[in-house]
This record gives sequence, C-alpha cells and structure tokens, in this order.
Amino acid sequence: MEFDPADYTGKSKRDVLRELVEYVVKTDEEMEEKTTRSGGQTDLNIYLCDNQGFEIGDVDHWVHQLTEDDRITGHAENFASEHTFSEDVADDDISIVTITTPAKGREDEFLFVTTNRDDYVWVITTVHSDWRDKTIERFLGYLPCLERLYLSSDDLENLTTDIRDSRVSGFTAKYHAPNRKRDATLRFTGAEPGDLEKAEEAFDAKPTRIDFDQTNSPSTAIQGANTNNGRISMRSVRDGSEPKAVETLLGITEDYQSLDRARFDVEFPPELSELDNGFTVDGFTAVELTEPDRDDAATEELVEELETHVLNGNRYRHGIRDGGTKIRVFDTEHDETFDVALEPPDIVLYARETTSALSLREFVREVYENLDSTYSLAKKQNPVAIQ
Repeated sequence: MEFDPADYTGKSKRDVLRELVEYVVKTDEEMEEKTTRSGGQTDLNIYLCDNQGFEIGDVDHWVHQLTEDDRITGHAENFASEHTFSEDVADDDISIVTITTPAKGREDEFLFVTTNRDDYVWVITTVHSDWRDKTIERFLGYLPCLERLYLSSDDLENLTTDIRDSRVSGFTAKYHAPNRKRDATLRFTGAEPGDLEKAEEAFDAKPTRIDFDQTNSPSTAIQGANTNNGRISMRSVRDGSEPKAVETLLGITEDYQSLDRARFDVEFPPELSELDNGFTVDGFTAVELTEPDRDDAATEELVEELETHVLNGNRYRHGIRDGGTKIRVFDTEHDETFDVALEPPDIVLYARETTSALSLREFVREVYENLDSTYSLAKKQNPVAIQ
C-alpha cells in the first residue's frame, strides 16, 4: 500500500483511521469463508509510543543520532547503515516515512501521527508482519526519542474484555518464573468463554496477546487483537462496519494510553526541602509488583534473581543499599535514577527526583519478560510531606 501525503493533509486521527480501515474491509462472503486468522493477509497495525522529543519532520535528525550517539548500540548503527529513510510531511501532526532495504529491493511505509497531548505518538502501518518485524519494529526499538507502551497482563485482559459487543476469540499466554524452574507459552485459537481463565488457573500463564471478535447486528463484524507491548491490530472489518471499527480503535488507543498514565506517570516526584532541624520530602510515587502466590524468598535470593535476570546487561548500573533491602538503579539509556525496595516476594519501585515513566516502564517490562510474568502491577502516589 502506497501512502499519498495529500490524502492525509488536514486529517484528524479519526479521519486517518477511517482511511486505513478500508484496507482490511471484507465482504460478507469473505468473512464467512475465513475460518482462521493465520495466513498471508496483512493487518492494520497501530503502535503506541511514549513521545520523548520526537516531532513531525525530524526523522533525518534521529536517524543521524543512530550513527553518531555514543550510547547507541552497534546493532542500531548497522541497521541505519543498511537502510535508507525518507519522510514526507503531510501536516503538522502527520508524516509518511519510508524505510528502504536496498539489498532486498523493497520499501516499507508507515505513518507517524502525533496526538493532541503530545505525550504519545502513533505509528500506523499495513506492512506484512514478515517485513514489519524486520524494519518498522526494529526502527522503533532503536529510536531514542520513542518508547513503546507496555501493559501488565491484567490490564491487557481488562482492556480487551471491556470492548463493547466483543468476546475473546484467541490468545497467547506465557508463564515464566525462575524460582519455579518452569516456562510455558500457550497459544489458543478459536477460544471459548472461560479458556483464558482456565489457562491462568491451570498454568498461571498470563496473556501477552488477546484476539477479539466484535459483533455488529448481530454477526461478527470486526476481528482484532491487542498485545501488551503497545501494538493494536485489526485484521478484518465486515463491509458496512467501518464506522464501528474506527470507534473501537479510538476507544482502545485512549484506554491503553490512560492505563499507561495510571501505571507509570510520575505525578509526585520526591522534592527535598531543608529545615533548621533536618529536611522534608514532599511527594512520592511507587510502582508495586506483587505476587501473593509466589514462593517466598529471602531478600538475598531476590537480589540475586534481579541481578541475574534484569540488571545483568549494559543498560543498568546499580548498588545495594540499606543492608541489602534496597537497590539504587541508574538507567543509562534514559539518564534516570530510581530505587527498588525488596519486600520478598514483592518488588517496589520508588521514583526519585529524576525519574520518569520511561525508566519505570522499562524496568517493569524487564521483570515481566526476563524474571517473572506472574506479578501483578499497581501504582501508589501521594503529595505528602514526610518529616
């Protein structure tokens, strides 16, 4: 699919989605004949990203950063050297980016769409997954100005089951916990009501992707999916149900962004004020990872697990404090510091003066993907004064 900048000039987010939903519209016959979501078809995909300095028209600047910034990895530099990039600005909030892979003689296109709040960027594409993974997703992963959103499995499940007139039709669920020496990945297609709950009860497996079918008087009219790493997909829309599909996408994106703010925004960073007889700390924000059913472990064992599975790369510098019950962590990619309090089996992240959602979100992602996927996530905050 070739994007024409003129088609998106003066368009709102709703207009953009209405334009692109047409790409996955199916006739009644095509919907009825389709018995599986797999195959060679192409989805409409929206990636939701935290915006940390990206502006429409700045792609050349950020590509240059991939080759010049000392903190950028060699993989990113190689990627930039093996591809060419062009950006056509359609409007103040929309641009079309083309990634060219000369060695393969192909071009992959996507849209950058900034939101009214400027907190988030949407990346929208219809490129087939075989190439989307190799070009667009890698590009987003390397850009220092963007970070894909991330939801806990509980939030992903609540987000998807709250879609009006929908049911869960399939899912991928994962279990990972090193202290139990067991991993599992479950993939269900054609799921029946209760299958997701059965997977959680039987295997303690948490969903990372949930497929949904949505009806529109009364047949299935929309087939989509949500993942916990900031990607929303729409595979099929029955002809005539385009307006409902657009409303569904708008609702999912707003709910996803609202959950991200609720879980990771640092609204009350601690601020120190000196007093004659000491100091006060105004405000706190804490992100809690709790698992009442997880095997209790000594603090030393939890520290060892974190050092082995989360803090073991080049991203983090850390030091053990307070008799081994707290870890001071410096995120080198975001230049941010935060504290990790150990309350076995729970882990609590405390924001410091320099902490933002970026470092908290990424640390939580690392815990879920590399340490233990069974944790639940919650945030506590308060503009309190502690003497």
